[in-house]
Amino acid sequence: MRRWAGPPPLLIAVTVLGILVAPAVSRADAGPPAIEQAVLAGAEPAPTSTSPATPSATPTTTPGRSDGAATRDPAAEARSEEASEPGSDATATAGAAPGARRQVPAIAPQKIGVASFNQYVQLSDSAGLEDALDLTSRDGVTIVGWQEGFAAGPTYQALEDRGWATKRYVRTKGSRELAVSWRKDRFALVGSALHKLADGVAEGDGRYPFGTRYALRVTLRERASGELLSVINTHLPQRIENLDVPGTWRTTKNALRAARQLDRLAEIWERAPGRWVIGTGDYNIAALADQRARNSGGVVAAYAGVARSSYALLGFRGLQPTHPYSGRFIDYVHLARSAVRQGRIELLGQRTPGGLNSDHRPLVVRLKLS
Repeated sequence: MRRWAGPPPLLIAVTVLGILVAPAVSRADAGPPAIEQAVLAGAEPAPTSTSPATPSATPTTTPGRSDGAATRDPAAEARSEEASEPGSDATATAGAAPGARRQVPAIAPQKIGVASFNQYVQLSDSAGLEDALDLTSRDGVTIVGWQEGFAAGPTYQALEDRGWATKRYVRTKGSRELAVSWRKDRFALVGSALHKLADGVAEGDGRYPFGTRYALRVTLRERASGELLSVINTHLPQRIENLDVPGTWRTTKNALRAARQLDRLAEIWERAPGRWVIGTGDYNIAALADQRARNSGGVVAAYAGVARSSYALLGFRGLQPTHPYSGRFIDYVHLARSAVRQGRIELLGQRTPGGLNSDHRPLVVRLKLS
């Protein structure tokens, strides 16, 4: 019987195992991204209570969508809590990317006006109603995405008598702040969904507490053409932008949650049904600074493949900041990139009217749909 003349079998087994394990070890040693390192190093002091440390200091990926990290943040990685309203969403090729929908014949162009407006939670009911009536009575405004409408139920009810319909979810405080309204003579509700994007930061857990964050997606049927339009409305937390270096992240847990929220929003954009997809929201990130810095995980970077803002398309000339107190443009209207490229959405103009009671100016854009 011939004897084995090669290396010992045990050595061979160890070598093969090493080859298989090495890549995984290398990936795990990549380390957390810069914003994680700052928080973990103590840039945001830990709470003084004796409760167990929160696991929210590290997101599952680097802020943004391009590269990943090996650490996990169960709070920031909040699962999408999608509550869908009964309707005919399924007929809209839900789940397809904006540019991959069924082929449809050309339609007569339709002009609409879309507004994004933070109602300011501290306003009185009467002041909030005054703002809503003012905005919705402006010529050409047909859709409004609202933020901070926690107690705005009576306001939305008052709009019903003036030809408007509104969709929002009232199950939790966080979901209650978001709403989308539309003129009933121009659109009919097809369906809606509420997506939980990121858990909030509780009192004592961070310097700037805020509630759970959501995205509200409302799908409408444009009456003249019969085609579908989806609106994606959201609100990112406060204290996420470094005002000393505009367009970059602050080292706060709020920024970690916001990065995760943007990551999830991009995924929702990719699945939104309809011929046209638009977005509204208060992002608490200065649009001009974000465009210049192209911060990893910022609005421009997160939406690079799915949507473009009205600012990116038309610039800022002639506009007043939507947040006068900080001099920043933090309220956005986004348009599906594929629809803009293929000519299905044309941006005709934008304005930021003043004279309202809120601490924000609304951003109002005029669109031509075809």
